Amino acid sequence: MGLAGDFDVEFRDIQGLVQRGYKELPAAEFVLLQVIDAKRARAWLSKLADRIEPATATGHDKADRASALHLALTYQGLQALGVGKELLDKFPLAFREGMATVHRERLLGDRGASSAANWRWGSAPCQPNADEEGLCETDPKLHLLLLMYAKDGPTLSHIKKSVLDELDMSGLHTITGLDTVFLAGPECDPTGNPNGPKEHFGFRDGIAQPHIAGMPSREDGHAIPGNIIPTGEILLGYANAYGEMPEGPTDANGHGFGRNGTFLVFRQLHQDVVGFWNYVARQAADKGYGPVELAAKMVGRWPDGTPLVESPTGPQPTLQTHDRFVYARHQTHPDPFGFHCPIGSHIRRTNPRDSLNDDPQKSVTLSNQHRIVRRGRSYGNPLVPNMDPAKLMAAPDDGVERGLHFLCLNAAIDRQFEFVQNLWANNPKFGGLYDDPDPLIGVLDGERSTFTVQQEPVRCTYSDMPRFVQVRGGAYFFLPGIAAIRMLGSMK
Repeated sequence: MGLAGDFDVEFRDIQGLVQRGYKELPAAEFVLLQVIDAKRARAWLSKLADRIEPATATGHDKADRASALHLALTYQGLQALGVGKELLDKFPLAFREGMATVHRERLLGDRGASSAANWRWGSAPCQPNADEEGLCETDPKLHLLLLMYAKDGPTLSHIKKSVLDELDMSGLHTITGLDTVFLAGPECDPTGNPNGPKEHFGFRDGIAQPHIAGMPSREDGHAIPGNIIPTGEILLGYANAYGEMPEGPTDANGHGFGRNGTFLVFRQLHQDVVGFWNYVARQAADKGYGPVELAAKMVGRWPDGTPLVESPTGPQPTLQTHDRFVYARHQTHPDPFGFHCPIGSHIRRTNPRDSLNDDPQKSVTLSNQHRIVRRGRSYGNPLVPNMDPAKLMAAPDDGVERGLHFLCLNAAIDRQFEFVQNLWANNPKFGGLYDDPDPLIGVLDGERSTFTVQQEPVRCTYSDMPRFVQVRGGAYFFLPGIAAIRMLGSMK
């Protein structure tokens, strides 16, 4: 199987979340569920399958869509529904073990306040041990994730009531509901443009996404060269970047329970917005960059979304959603050494493009072997309504819990999400650096780190940088194809 043209993607069997993030449905809530009665829960799933929003062959959002529903399951959820061991054993180890093991705490950097022992959901009570902070495991009661999207709050409330009212009669128990906010629109942009979505630090979000081969483009119908990944990098049952079937419950031809499914990584990430802007304001007072410029260098884009590699001196309105760029081979101002966009910036290390090694084309190939599709939503009211950096810096701490419900899709959790988090985000020596983890989501063994700005004649180093993002909960889920949900519902 090649990248496109020699196979058919089965859109009607793929959950629509794979294809779109539902920006036209700004209201959303994510509900965590426990299976109490497997037989009744399976009957509920059988009916729910007809309500799941599928992908579309055109890629266009439905103008009249008022809501969308999606469902994902943990390994423990599949067990609780009665799935047999023979099928369960076909799932990859990362999914079966879950996110909250001691091994994965180390791998993902979930230490200190981010340790699974401190999570609000996703972790069972940790057992104390003299040699460990705590021996944790995935919450055995966390079974299902129901994702609900709607055009507005009243519609979401109606959908939620219609779904949740069924649960007690359906052998399911609600563990918790996770509210979201959609940080987009004029209230988040002082210019009045619908400039979003944004995240709580005030930066435009959701720009850089890979194009999945065989699926229509989300934007202009034309895939960006170098940004196309094989279908099997996201969906089970199709060839991946190595020309192989992703590991999972499918046969050698890609058929079976896992076909058209994907793995969903969910992490609730608290953002210390006051701490972030206080840090850059304090550091800027002592060194040569302004606070917004330093913040942009940490992110790799200006707050409006303009990439630093394209416009290192300031934002450009025409580049707010620009993603057609590289680093080492840039046509007008190549940036192999990070003088425009620092090597350790968030976007450069989570998608290095052509800058991983001395061979730009091989670098693009390697980068694309670790791509993910992001589908997250923010939660908590913004610190200031319009997300203006000057006002964010001036705002006092209001004590509100805010952050990101990080959701991403990938066919291989270990090779994609875990690889990026561990070897690119957390790695203090990424790209030849010394002790610089990702300034936003990375972590050292300690709780403070360094950020380096490459410049001539001498680099500029910002030290004593605290951790601005803490993990509040998380789990690995399987987002099955719609036929697989029906299969679960029909089990006896």
